[in-house]
Amino acid sequence: VPTCVSAVHTDAGKVVVGYCGGFVGLFDGVSGTLENVAGLSARPQVAWDDVRDAPCDVCAQPNKITTHTSLPLTVSVHEDGSLRLLDLRTWHNIHTQQAHSGPATALAIQPSGLQILTGGVDGFVRTWDVRKQAMMLYETHLHSGKLGEACCTVAFHPTLPMLASGGADGRVNILSQGGGDWRAARKNLATMPDSRKRALAA
Repeated sequence: VPTCVSAVHTDAGKVVVGYCGGFVGLFDGVSGTLENVAGLSARPQVAWDDVRDAPCDVCAQPNKITTHTSLPLTVSVHEDGSLRLLDLRTWHNIHTQQAHSGPATALAIQPSGLQILTGGVDGFVRTWDVRKQAMMLYETHLHSGKLGEACCTVAFHPTLPMLASGGADGRVNILSQGGGDWRAARKNLATMPDSRKRALAA
């Protein structure tokens, strides 16, 4: 069962798909041909039959998947709270770590490619350094839980040092980086009048 999909930024003709059970498949976007499949082990290359016949392990499923802006690297966050980096050249998992205490549900990569941004059901938003094996740079608790969810989406601004998160609590937070500190500015759009929201979005 596919759970998430992303274009490959370093190869516009390719698409990566995450599957229940923790598998990642690489497809040719034009022909629809499956080119490779990876599992969760250190040397994860597997056959498609292994994916098709595998039991659906919901705990391992990727909830969000994306690719690096300039490197042949897939980044995914999973139901077990883990953050995983997969090398698209060798099809080896080059890094796995616990990113959140509950399911990880949101993911973005900074346009520069230097930082990863994640969010989870624990309500935390965290940034990670790609150059240092995804070492955590910053964390803050931005969302309270509601109906089993908390942080639902995250994003980096394409040109400015800003990030945003949205959650099941109805809050949208914008953080601006100043002197390396993401806490420099935070705005809750959920409490702003509609005219101000439109001005910020313009």
